[in-house]
Amino acid sequence: MVSNIPEVAKTVIEHEEVFYQSAEFWVGAAFVLVCVVLFSPLIKVIGQLTSKRITRIKDELRKAEDLKLEAQKLYADYERKFAQTDNEVAQIVSEQEAVIAENKDRKTHELNQMLNQKQAEAEARIELALNQINSEIKTKVSQRTMEILHTVIKEKLTSKDYEKLVDASIDNLKTLNLGKK
Repeated sequence: MVSNIPEVAKTVIEHEEVFYQSAEFWVGAAFVLVCVVLFSPLIKVIGQLTSKRITRIKDELRKAEDLKLEAQKLYADYERKFAQTDNEVAQIVSEQEAVIAENKDRKTHELNQMLNQKQAEAEARIELALNQINSEIKTKVSQRTMEILHTVIKEKLTSKDYEKLVDASIDNLKTLNLGKK
């Protein structure tokens, strides 16, 4: 059976050495050692960077959670304020209606006072105008009466009657003057 073994396998069997005696082993071991020596600081740096990143991400998550809680509080506050808005609006409307009613009453009172004052002024002007018209009418009537009397006296009164009339007027004046003293 040994004769059937290929040639390559025979060479392998003849050159069998212990693995630590081969140069390839030591080159491989040196390569691994060099890689470990060179990459161990890099692995430490990568570990530190990773842990810093993990810490930063945890801080960001914590901040995000805090922001979320704050946003929930603000949302609850706004919901509460929104619920109170109807009450506030109703209160403001009722206050403004009261102010409007008060202003309406005040303005109505002022308007009534002004109308009463204007009515009194108009009545005073009308009365003054009536008095002036009556005075003018009396003056005109007196003047016209004087003219008529003057005309009648000139036509109907003789000089003798005229003298009697003058003397009677003088006597009346004397009597009036003596009665005053």
